Order: sequence, then C-alpha cells, then structure tokens
Amino acid sequence: MLDYKLYINVILEIIEKIESSIFKLNKEDFLKDSELQDATLMRLQVIGENIKKIPLNLKRKNKEIKWKKFEKLRNIISHKYAAVNYNLIWSFIEDNLSELKNAVLEIKP
Repeated sequence: MLDYKLYINVILEIIEKIESSIFKLNKEDFLKDSELQDATLMRLQVIGENIKKIPLNLKRKNKEIKWKKFEKLRNIISHKYAAVNYNLIWSFIEDNLSELKNAVLEIKP
C-alpha cells in the first residue's frame, strides 16, 4: 500500500486546480462552460477517489473533515454522470472545497 501522503498531496493539487480554474468565475460562467464543468467533475472525482484510499484510522482521527461527502460525490459523478446537477456542484464547491483544503493542510505530514 502506498503511503497516504501521496493521496493527501494529490487532493491538495487537485483542489488548487479547481481553485485556479473556477474561483475567478461566477456561477453563470461556470454553468455556460461545458468543458470546465467536465474538468471540474473529473477533478472532484479524483479527490473522492484519493479520499477513499486514505487509511480509516486517519479519517477517524480527523472527523471534522467531511470525507464521506466527497466519497459520495465521487460515486454520483462516476455512476450517475447524466444526472449531475451543475448548480449543486457549484454550491458543493463553494460550501466544502476550502474547508477540505484547510483541514487536509493541517494533517499533511
């Protein structure tokens, strides 16, 4: 098994990519850009996949992080792609991404 530090670093890298691509935009711009939507969904999927690989004992020590929310979102994107609501994706990012980033930075070895 790979060291969990790799997963933490990937999560942070992907968060920064999302931030650099959408945080300079408003919701309407995001909703008009299908390529940006696709890229953002893929990035959220990668975050969720890497969260799934983080050891359970680390997740239990850091319950303030909403690990399951990102895992569930990953599953929705992967298995119900056609049903994705981009208004909800935008809200999810606004409500959860910076919180995840700050928490992951705190546990980063």
